[in-house]
Amino acid sequence: MSPIPRRRVFALAAGAYILATLPVRASTARVAVNDNGIAIDGYDTTAYWSISAPRHGVSSHVVNWAGSDWHFTSAEDADTFAATPEAFAPQFGGFCTRALSFKKIINGDPEVWRIYQGKLYLFAQPIGGRKFDKGQDAMIAKAQAYWDTLN
Repeated sequence: MSPIPRRRVFALAAGAYILATLPVRASTARVAVNDNGIAIDGYDTTAYWSISAPRHGVSSHVVNWAGSDWHFTSAEDADTFAATPEAFAPQFGGFCTRALSFKKIINGDPEVWRIYQGKLYLFAQPIGGRKFDKGQDAMIAKAQAYWDTLN
């Protein structure tokens, strides 16, 4: 076994120090947005109730709520959301409910959703929705407990 060169030891020590001094924070974003800053990938969140299906919104019908832009398919849908956003916005800001129950933060896929007790829940993958169907209250409680720890 050969000795580790001094430069490598120094570089490793400096890197470890820098990582150790970085603040560790939970995600402060309270809404799942895409790379363009659009909430839930631009889907019209009122559509889950009006047509019982996901539907893409358009950039000409936007409501800014909770620090993010939400897209809608019509001015009527945008107005409906603007009047009572809490009634239509997905729980946990559109992050995956199942992932949150495992203390992970992953954007939900607007194509994988459930409405349970009048609230919209998104999941990153279809298995999340299937697991949710087998124990909604337990998954929600775990997700909520973690959500409440986030800033």
